[in-house]
Amino acid sequence: MTYHAPVCDRVGGRIASLRDSLFHERHARGRGRRHRGPPRMQRLAAATLLLLLTLALPACGQSMKKQPDVHLNPNPKLRYGVTLTIDQAPGPFESVIGYANFETGTDCVPEAPITAANYGSKYPLDHSVPVQLQPAGANTYQGTIFMDWPEDEDYFGLGICRWQFTTFSAVMKVGEVSFSTNLWGKDVVANRLLTEYFARGHYGKNSIRDFHVPGSRLDQFAPGFRENVFSTTLIAKERFE
Repeated sequence: MTYHAPVCDRVGGRIASLRDSLFHERHARGRGRRHRGPPRMQRLAAATLLLLLTLALPACGQSMKKQPDVHLNPNPKLRYGVTLTIDQAPGPFESVIGYANFETGTDCVPEAPITAANYGSKYPLDHSVPVQLQPAGANTYQGTIFMDWPEDEDYFGLGICRWQFTTFSAVMKVGEVSFSTNLWGKDVVANRLLTEYFARGHYGKNSIRDFHVPGSRLDQFAPGFRENVFSTTLIAKERFE
């Protein structure tokens, strides 16, 4: 990785830490090990923060590491329709954007250079594809994702990097505040519905720049605050052409 400013160092370290934590936790669960990691909502929040930090990297002037050009599959097959419903929000949003997030394994990537933020570890490639979420009725947005969007390629001469769909993220922005909700890949495949809640008081809170608010379960709010929330509901269903 190459760094050009102290802020890039801090962002790079945070990305490396989050990516390493999420990667090792996911693979520990996949191998059937007993897992005592953070609660599901904390994992979703970490995944969203990783996405937002990654999207913020162009502000550093250059990306922190040389990412290969990722080509999208010209004829993807695994198509899912995503529906986002917003209920009782205090007002409209300036933008509602989706992201389909993908990741490779580590067997096809070189070791990261040893720097202040990396210690020679191998990290999977990640790639986010913006998804247009179009209005489809009152407070409802719809879009289409493909779980086989990126093309598998040999980027480093170390073998084919195979992409895996990890999460779908929806980000609703108003002023300096971004509200986010996420579906894990397994929830997309299982057509599981996800409802998350946000404190209404965060809407229009512009005193903090780039303020990020992840969704929470309703029982994570104190009883006296549960009536002062709005919600989002996400669901994905496979679409056959």
